[in-house]
Amino acid sequence: MKTIAESAFNHNGSLPYTLELAKAAKEAGADYFTVQVMDVAAFCVEDYSKYEIYENNTLSFENWRKVFSRCRELEIDVIPCVLDIPSFDFCYEEGFRFLKLHATDITNKTMLEKMATYSDVTFILETQCATNLEIKYALGIIGDQVTCLMHGFSNYPTEVEDLNLNSLDYLKQEFPQYTTGLADHSLDTTNIPLMVLAKGCEYLEKHITLTRNNRKFDYQVSLYPHEFAVMVQQLKHYSLALGEYKKHPTKTELPYRNVMYKKVLGGGDFKRADAGVDFMTHQFNSFQRADVGIALIARLKSKRLPLKVLKPFGGTSIIDFLYSRLKTAEKVKDVFLATSTLAEDTPLAEVGHQNGHKVYRGHAVSVLDRMLELSLQEQWGAVFRVTGDNPFTDPELIDEMIDLMLANDLDYVRANNVPFGVSAELFSTKYLWNLYLNMENPMHSEYLTLFILNDEKARKGCVDIVSDVEDLKYINLSVDYQQDYDRALQLSEALESSKLKECNLSDMVAVIDNFKREDKTKLIKLPEGEDIPFSEFLGRLENQTYTVRKQWHI
Repeated sequence: MKTIAESAFNHNGSLPYTLELAKAAKEAGADYFTVQVMDVAAFCVEDYSKYEIYENNTLSFENWRKVFSRCRELEIDVIPCVLDIPSFDFCYEEGFRFLKLHATDITNKTMLEKMATYSDVTFILETQCATNLEIKYALGIIGDQVTCLMHGFSNYPTEVEDLNLNSLDYLKQEFPQYTTGLADHSLDTTNIPLMVLAKGCEYLEKHITLTRNNRKFDYQVSLYPHEFAVMVQQLKHYSLALGEYKKHPTKTELPYRNVMYKKVLGGGDFKRADAGVDFMTHQFNSFQRADVGIALIARLKSKRLPLKVLKPFGGTSIIDFLYSRLKTAEKVKDVFLATSTLAEDTPLAEVGHQNGHKVYRGHAVSVLDRMLELSLQEQWGAVFRVTGDNPFTDPELIDEMIDLMLANDLDYVRANNVPFGVSAELFSTKYLWNLYLNMENPMHSEYLTLFILNDEKARKGCVDIVSDVEDLKYINLSVDYQQDYDRALQLSEALESSKLKECNLSDMVAVIDNFKREDKTKLIKLPEGEDIPFSEFLGRLENQTYTVRKQWHI
């Protein structure tokens, strides 16, 4: 959670005071310094009761330039809260593209429509005093530019019963595409901030001042810099307690599992013992490696090519075509369409049932959980991961990979130098369970291949495709974008339609030599925001320490 030091009118119209306040915010550890920028004539009429207060206590645009320059020197990011159109224009000209919109402008149609013309600007939208209807109104105009909805209560100081922190949960549920924040005007510097942290807010805003003794604007809820600093340190410390969004044993917990969990003993008894293994490990260890299943992983969440697995292909849909194609693998025990339990994937499950597919619905995010749940249910000793956007996955290659695993007692088998979207990955479920237990966060298991790459103890095998086609591995037959779908249709038309489901890699290679190759320098996304070039990624796959490698000429 990021902390925002709010100056509001604590500056009292004094440039030196504002500069000192910015420095204090930086030294207190604030992530942002927010300021209210106002053109008084554009903000209110002259006979407004507080007109003179604003007129006498507002910094000029020229002074704000000096403040912004000083903040750049201090290396603290500023979030201007623009209170009128001239102030917005000024801040935009100063280079600001992340702004705050005050709640009093949440239905300012003229201002909202003006901001909507600036697609490169994003906003925190304050919602103090606003109704749900008014929030929806504002989002209807600038919704694509809003990143955070900021809750708060405008009474200074806010009493605990008025904070209504459950409104943060409401905002998340009603407007799930936005993060949340709290403009906290309470006197609490410990418990309320920690509650906001636990609510999963992205921002906490607190007023900051150099002194409360002057009894100037907003002094009632403003923190001294040392108070702000203590709050920041507490938040940093207790944020460690939040951990990650998962339910999975940490590495420090794993040794306790072996001590605490009862072991499977002879006769089916369960007792604590030094020897033996827990029930789940016992189950996966007992499954026969020759009982191989395919988990056809698919969901309907794609935004690049919406509903891609349901697109027409081969006289049916991509997913139905692929399922039927995988069923022709001779050494596979069974195939399941493995999708999620989310309502958005119900249409996919229904299509599967209508086409006679076996369907399993499991974890929405963790692909590994889904694969293991299915393997446990079906008692598979090995499982293929095949993604639903790879209609040309080769059943003949799948059988070859099974033979390699069984003959060499392998944990993992893949194929190298093969077009994207033709191969699959084969795991022994005994190994997969152990990998799962030792994984820090299964929610990242969409990057399952990378965990295998980093496991030097696994017994890995590969089928190396040998072909005269140059850069075969850079040909993409997977379907992720419209151009990929067009390419897949092009290949299907080039192959004999009557044999499309039975075509193998050799059949495909005979007609794809003229296909465009993928850019070798394009970046592949990895967990934790890391990227590596495509060629480097494939190189890592090919240069693993494989227990056995088998060449397959095509």
